[in-house]
Amino acid sequence: MNIRRFLTTAAVTILVLAGTAGPARADTTFSSLPGVLYLCSFPGVPPQQVTAVEEFTGPGSVPAGESFSITTISGTIFLGNGTRSLMRAVGYDGVRGSGMIPVTASNASPNSSDSGFVWEQIWPPLTGTIEFYAGSQSFVAGAPGTIVFKMGTPFSLALQFHKASNNTWTSWIMNCNLKVTSPAQNTAFTPALPVT
Repeated sequence: MNIRRFLTTAAVTILVLAGTAGPARADTTFSSLPGVLYLCSFPGVPPQQVTAVEEFTGPGSVPAGESFSITTISGTIFLGNGTRSLMRAVGYDGVRGSGMIPVTASNASPNSSDSGFVWEQIWPPLTGTIEFYAGSQSFVAGAPGTIVFKMGTPFSLALQFHKASNNTWTSWIMNCNLKVTSPAQNTAFTPALPVT
């Protein structure tokens, strides 16, 4: 067999084998934009309204009854100018800690979850955020149809707030509840996850 014919035959064989492989399930980004309003507790000030956004990566679809994971869960809690002013007035200018906004799911059973952590952040004078990251949560898919993911409520973060005057950290459990609005807020991530 000459070398040209051998290479051509090998290339065709590789293409045929590649074509018989099972279809890959492309990853999908799920997002809670434009955001959800919560009322959260802060040290030294009354409960404050914040806006939270969250996203994660998951499969494009999942078979019924199969275990699957969502990964690279991350989110940001935005402090309004009023909240940031109040925190500055009582001497706090940063945050760090642990926790996350849990992700819940309809038509799926929770299986396991990593704990999240909050980046250490020193805030500029007029704005502030609490940014968190978690590895993954796993679920078992329910019946054929769709799974709708939602931002959990209530939730708590184990935080430390930075005291600017003496460079110390104050431990605080920040408890947050979904703000009651009319009409009610939509806490769902988009898109929904198809179950086949």
